[in-house]
Amino acid sequence: MERNDEFDPGSIIDTLINHRVMIIATTMLFIVMGGLYAFCATPVYRANISVKVEDNSTTTLPDSKDLVRNASSMFEEKSSAEGEMQILRSKSIAMQTVDSLKLYIEAEPKRLPVFGGLISRHNDARLAPGLFGWGGFVWADEAINVATFEVPKKDEGAGYTVTALSSGQYQLRGPGIEQPLTGRVGVEEQFESSHGPVTLLVSKIDGENGATFNLMRHSRQQTLEQLQRRLQVSEQGNKSNVVGVSLDGSDPVLVSTILNEIGKEYIRQNVNQKGANAEKSLTYLEQQLPTAKRQMEQAEDAYNQYRNNHGLLDADEEGRLILRQATEADTRLADLRRQRQDLTARFAPSHPSVAAIDQQIAGTNKYVETLASRVRAMPSAEQGALRLMRDMRVSSDMYAALRNNIETLRLVKAGKSASVTLLDNADVPEQPVKPVKSLILLVAAVLGLLIGVGLAFLRDFLFKGVADPEELEARTGLSVYATIPVSDRQHELTRRMSSKGEEPLALANRFPMDPAVEALRTMRASLQFALNGDRNNVVMLAGPLPGIGKSFLSANLSTLMAAGGKRVLLIDGDLRRGHLNQYFGLPRGAGLADLVAGNRSLDDTVHKEVLPNLDVLQCGEYPRDPAELLLSANFRATIRAASEQYDIVLLDAPAILAVSDTATMAPVADSIFLVARFADTRAGEISESVKRLAQTGSKVEGILLNGFKVNRGNYAQSRRYGNYAYEAYYSDSTK
Repeated sequence: MERNDEFDPGSIIDTLINHRVMIIATTMLFIVMGGLYAFCATPVYRANISVKVEDNSTTTLPDSKDLVRNASSMFEEKSSAEGEMQILRSKSIAMQTVDSLKLYIEAEPKRLPVFGGLISRHNDARLAPGLFGWGGFVWADEAINVATFEVPKKDEGAGYTVTALSSGQYQLRGPGIEQPLTGRVGVEEQFESSHGPVTLLVSKIDGENGATFNLMRHSRQQTLEQLQRRLQVSEQGNKSNVVGVSLDGSDPVLVSTILNEIGKEYIRQNVNQKGANAEKSLTYLEQQLPTAKRQMEQAEDAYNQYRNNHGLLDADEEGRLILRQATEADTRLADLRRQRQDLTARFAPSHPSVAAIDQQIAGTNKYVETLASRVRAMPSAEQGALRLMRDMRVSSDMYAALRNNIETLRLVKAGKSASVTLLDNADVPEQPVKPVKSLILLVAAVLGLLIGVGLAFLRDFLFKGVADPEELEARTGLSVYATIPVSDRQHELTRRMSSKGEEPLALANRFPMDPAVEALRTMRASLQFALNGDRNNVVMLAGPLPGIGKSFLSANLSTLMAAGGKRVLLIDGDLRRGHLNQYFGLPRGAGLADLVAGNRSLDDTVHKEVLPNLDVLQCGEYPRDPAELLLSANFRATIRAASEQYDIVLLDAPAILAVSDTATMAPVADSIFLVARFADTRAGEISESVKRLAQTGSKVEGILLNGFKVNRGNYAQSRRYGNYAYEAYYSDSTK
């Protein structure tokens, strides 16, 4: 790949300007495609619910005398927002919602692809189903309600169609059903297919006869997983304990219904779980109640018997104080142990809540030991009485607390209060969240612009030829004799040539002050210098490929040379597609092919004085074997005779790389110039052309760079090669 590695900012601007049509067209194409998507894509709606997670945690441990809080602490722990988010995503809630709403059944109207949805969203009138009676497409708000749809396992996910008929009937088509089956609306039908039984209950069809609906029975498990993926659950704010749940879907009513069902099921499960916890605790406490009562009665009997046997009266003030403190400590210690048992059922021993309870148990045990040491300092009779009295009071308090806790749990179980609250139900969304039309159009425009620019640079990288004369000289080793700029006037003359008029339309004749003509004058001076000496006067212009403006240069260069006083013969050597006669308003007639074939003489064939001092020999009728014709001795004799009669013979040859004719013609010319097209001809094509001519012993003098366009970002190039200097000089000379 031939490229100049030097970075040229001006070439970037040139590439963008030269390919502006392609860039604009690509951008517009992407905008149109983005617009089609934005307006034809199915709108996506979003529904939301909000759940408040109650914080029932307490900062201190419950007091043994606060019996209601004692019972509540068994199941009123703090609800973690993160944990509740996982519950909202759980399979149990999602599966209950899938089964309740039968989300695995998909039933929707059959619409025209691409544009059907757009038409139905903006059309209120019911039209005849189908496109010209074909397809069963519906065009408005037709709907179907399917209550039951069961298919063989292998057909889950396969498409069925239901077509509305008259008299409340429908036709069912699908896999395993060879002929359409007829069913009745409102009746559960059992159909037999080659794959197994199909059960279908169509509750309602709202549509004209012939309206078709697509029906699909999805896998229950896949529907569940899809719903879990679609659910977006997140905590609103920072540690707000408010959880938001959102769901996107094309049916606004369905997405709101799904979310409301999830919220209802979530609250129901929370309440049931709390009631189940209360039921478990209540059962356990009721089992412990007879034992607690028996321990209380035994403690009372033991205390009374001891006091009667020892003739003791009530304890003194110090004993009553120690007794009260010991009783409270024992009650608290029992309560802490019960709380630890509840916590270890849910958490590991290393959990911070369990560790905190362990610390309090250790502190209470130490306090109990302190009271025990004070009791041991008392008389032995009083020690026994205090011990028995403490046991009696502890067992009595525990029995009373147990009875109160049972009553509290019965109240909680009956109330069924939840630790979470549904703050906001899901309303039916009215405005879609997707697609965002303005954003899609903007992205499409930017993407189209980037791709258009990328294609422009890729095209230049792959196909662009040499655009710098210095680079062309460096790559080919040939001198660039002239750079001929693009002529706007030549475009007008080319259009006039197609009208087949009889007037000379050579640019050098009609607009002699054109910058392109002035560049050819430079070439004329160089050519006259090159022809000095003993060399013959035959000059050949050739190019690697067609379409590079070689005939344009031949016609105008010969015109200029004739205007300089030389007798010039211009020969159209392209026997396959030559058209030099159009530049001079000449009709097609006999030419070089006829001379070489021996059918005509040179004097009879040449068009004399088409312009002063300029004769033209056109190509003639296109022969069937031009390559073999040029190999004949007549061709060389014709050129030799022309060379003797004229000062300069200019031979316009065909494309070197396209046909072999030029290599055959080249030995008759002493001066050969290759024509290259700006930014089109590649250096490799020039080198290959030189190589082919060298194989015939011919040598290329230099290059004419045609169609030159100044790099818009290169001011120095504009001054060297462009028409900037010429136009400036010409405008100054007219002042």
